[in-house]
Amino acid sequence: MPNIFSQFQKEDECRKMLEASRWENGKPHCPFCGNEKYYVIEGGKRYKCANNKCYKKYSATTGTIFENSKLPLSLWFTAMHIITAHKKGISSCQLARDLGVEQKTAWFMNHRIREALKEKNSPLLDGTIEADETYMGRKYRADYKGLQPEEIDHKLSSKIKNKGAVLGLADRKNGTIRVKVFESNKTEFVVDAVRKNVSQGSVLHTDGSELYNSVEDEYFREKVIHSKKEWVKESMIVDKVHVNNVENFWGVMKRGVYGIYHQISFKHLERYADEFSYRYNSRKISDKERFNLTLERVNGRLTYNTLTGKNEISPEK
Repeated sequence: MPNIFSQFQKEDECRKMLEASRWENGKPHCPFCGNEKYYVIEGGKRYKCANNKCYKKYSATTGTIFENSKLPLSLWFTAMHIITAHKKGISSCQLARDLGVEQKTAWFMNHRIREALKEKNSPLLDGTIEADETYMGRKYRADYKGLQPEEIDHKLSSKIKNKGAVLGLADRKNGTIRVKVFESNKTEFVVDAVRKNVSQGSVLHTDGSELYNSVEDEYFREKVIHSKKEWVKESMIVDKVHVNNVENFWGVMKRGVYGIYHQISFKHLERYADEFSYRYNSRKISDKERFNLTLERVNGRLTYNTLTGKNEISPEK
């Protein structure tokens, strides 16, 4: 831990790192109007746009996950390093102890950093793609502890009982994975996600689930039937047929959920999926390289109201 903290001890150096990552050659430009001329204010901590139609004040944190935070960048950078380096994640309670902040603060930091880890404008997958699905969200009965079975059935008569299905799409060519989150494991959700993320004509390896039957005309589907104890078999097209890469990822994520977080609500499931897939996809680079990669992705702000559901957002279907 002391070695991690020593990398980010000086606030000025952290600010320069962020400026160099956000702006070409570290030269500021206004995030509101794009003007490259500015005035230096507050001893170099902030800038003022020189455009007479703008004149807005900004800093390197404007428009990022760090915006409007009272915590120093040195603490944020330490948290980013810890979260992205831990293979199975870190709880907000443990992060709070490591950073010397309250648990609520660490929880909010955790989710803001996860916001930076989400995929943006990702190209369609092609080649040989493995597809598999599972449940990760908390079981419905956790929301109705103490109620009688008939009361639960009445409350759930028009609701989905087990929220939190996830679909994993593993790219066999480059060893990466993409995770999509749904309320439930329905054909319409899974099929739509496959079409939006995998190029038509690609080879699709699945298990024996009937969820993929309706896309067999669009993809070269091959499957292994686990009920018949098929795990790997020869392909009629290319590569061996299996979904082992996705299932290996599920193993890592489920151990992280059960051992670190214990349970995940559906409301936040998508961010946890982004966190685990990001670490998995960057597993072959060093912790330092992963931190620098994360620093390049910090654009975009997550407010507390949005996080807690006061400004309601829904996971992608």
